[in-house]
Amino acid sequence: MPLAPLDRLPTEILEEIFKLSLWSLDLPLASPHLASKLASNHCYLGVCSAYLSAPIGDRILQTKIQSRIFACRFMTWEFFKTFITRSYEEAGCVCGNDGCWRPIWPPAFSDPASMQFTMGHLPQLSYIKCRIPMKLLHGPWTEERTQFLRFLIETSSMTVDWADKETRRLAVQGKKEAILTRNHNVVDLFNHNRRLGKPPSLDLVQFAVLEGGCDRTIVFDIMNTARTWGFRHWASDVLDDWVKKAVKEGNPKGAWLRVKLEELRSGKALTSHAGNYEMEGDVLQVRDNGGSRVNEVRSRVR
Repeated sequence: MPLAPLDRLPTEILEEIFKLSLWSLDLPLASPHLASKLASNHCYLGVCSAYLSAPIGDRILQTKIQSRIFACRFMTWEFFKTFITRSYEEAGCVCGNDGCWRPIWPPAFSDPASMQFTMGHLPQLSYIKCRIPMKLLHGPWTEERTQFLRFLIETSSMTVDWADKETRRLAVQGKKEAILTRNHNVVDLFNHNRRLGKPPSLDLVQFAVLEGGCDRTIVFDIMNTARTWGFRHWASDVLDDWVKKAVKEGNPKGAWLRVKLEELRSGKALTSHAGNYEMEGDVLQVRDNGGSRVNEVRSRVR
């Protein structure tokens, strides 16, 4: 079948048409030939600059386009870092303002929480108010995927589409995958940010103990976070039976968990020292002197 007239145009002309269409994402979908010719960093950066940097005057439309952009295959962690660098390097701050009074540069891609934003000094990315793509909500939890998700949570106003059943399933699955693989960083991310789900409860503690091998760092963090968010119902025959069996078998995690449950059931705050022990491969790691961190949701109000 002969190519359509549009498909036969040179790439340079197609790129100009793409730009004049206001970077319509429907154009590359018109045919495989167009998609191939428009698959370049030049086009990808043009699309992102148009819709991820500033309001276009139609919040609903922009949110839909932003969600489509982040769901695209080209939107990887490496590409996103390139986009951030090229977009804000000249301004010298992730807020995008020239001559910023307190510039934050270069971006702390691996530790975004270290960038000291305030309500009067937010990153330009806070304009992004779309959906977190499903590809970032489940494992395998590579370092790249984890850093990408953490950076978006810290710098943008993106949220999970909880109305979508498949998205909900993947988010819950992703949290459990992190527990099963003992990925402390990902569990920490899910525990301490409500945009990634409800506060943890007894069910998640039971899963972490029975299915996740009772990784004490993970179990402690889940318990402490649940308590911080007001959970107070710690009666559990399942956990009590597990504790008895573990103690009988000489597993030190049994006695440790019994102490933690006693603290919670008596209404006390969890402590990291009571009942603690250290063995090779089994060391309790607690953040902020035992306190849970409830992340502030930074959202630019417009």
